[in-house]
Amino acid sequence: MEDPDPGYTARRRFEVRQAMEALTSELDDWRKIAQSAPMATHRSQIESAARVVATALEHVSAMLPTDRDTKGAEIVLDLHHVWDFFRGKLMLRHHDPYRAWLTVTDELAWALYHPVRDAATGTARAVFKEPPLTFLNRQPVPFASARGSDFEDLLAPGRQRTGAGRRASRHLPFPVIGIPWSASRHIPSLLAVAHETGHHIEDDFGLTATLVTRLREDTGLAQGRIAVWEPWLGEAFADMCAALACGTAYVWTLTDALTSAGADPHADAGEYPSPRMRALVCRACLTADEPGPLPALPGRPQPTDSEAEAVVAALLGNGLTELGGRTLASLIGLRRPGGLADSRERLRSRLSSGRRDVPGVCAAATLAFVHDPDAYQKAAVGERAMRDVLALVPKGPRGGAGARDLAVRRDAALGRELAGLLTTEAAAGPRSAQRADVQEPG
Repeated sequence: MEDPDPGYTARRRFEVRQAMEALTSELDDWRKIAQSAPMATHRSQIESAARVVATALEHVSAMLPTDRDTKGAEIVLDLHHVWDFFRGKLMLRHHDPYRAWLTVTDELAWALYHPVRDAATGTARAVFKEPPLTFLNRQPVPFASARGSDFEDLLAPGRQRTGAGRRASRHLPFPVIGIPWSASRHIPSLLAVAHETGHHIEDDFGLTATLVTRLREDTGLAQGRIAVWEPWLGEAFADMCAALACGTAYVWTLTDALTSAGADPHADAGEYPSPRMRALVCRACLTADEPGPLPALPGRPQPTDSEAEAVVAALLGNGLTELGGRTLASLIGLRRPGGLADSRERLRSRLSSGRRDVPGVCAAATLAFVHDPDAYQKAAVGERAMRDVLALVPKGPRGGAGARDLAVRRDAALGRELAGLLTTEAAAGPRSAQRADVQEPG
């Protein structure tokens, strides 16, 4: 059929080109922003996400003109939808009230993640791993979404416009941690970030197979009980990470959250052990000099209570080959736990905590809340702890030039895979690696 408006093709071509150039320009702007404070600590994350989207744009540029004119606009809309997932989270960090709190949660995640990343060996470290990015989310509970997982459900309302766009949103380039908006200004609720980071430590550094082997071979549990523990392993390990890093404070926040949820203390929930068993797992991770008291154990004594210590000893007692033979406690264990009581009192007295570690600052503030919520509020302990954390944030990007070179090569490979997806409209079934922690603090 003859084109009723000979000028339409020229206008359409201009509009597609303009849309591509606008997105390319925005990506370039974000790369420049990542070079300077306060976004320098997110440089690797910004560059990774921008490279993935830019590679897809290069693919659109290489299409035949007729295909680009007819399909390019829809693909660019999909790419905007994907990029908006990152854009919104990064832009919120330019708004002072949210920047401070997101910096605290980013730094808590980093405090657990980077010692493990630095210790990782072999294939676990063959490609540079960006740290988790925390963000505020409408979900009512904290959750972790793994690197490489499907994040279409986390996008703004409305599905991607093309089948290829839906497949493109199955390639989350770095892990993320969602935090409920309601928890954003309460330090004790933010300790859930340590639990979520534990999920990413297990996923990113390939620990699952070793943890399963240790459960089966080193716990001494009967086969029937091992079968019960295997589905719990991921959540139990994440609790172990949080308890190691934040000590008694995490035990309090977890117990409060489970109590407020009205959970049966003896009933497990799918991937979650029972509240009593979770509390026992966390207690088994504590050192002798942790400040007391501890919250009461949920429920009544059970014949299986001793399993918690056996599982923790089997999983964490010896070094992990994937982490250069280091134990998790040596990498992320809470520093100077015996000093937390003094730090708690300093914060309650309107002084700095005196801590030089982010988990320790957050733990001291949480213990101040547990000890006396009213005094916590009157002394503005949360805001004081937040300032202590902000003072500990280093300047500059995470990782060195060599690490960025590895990231460039990795993202180029991911970009080529995305380019292949954009050549076809055949939809594939969804794949999700999102963990929703329905029983977590917050």
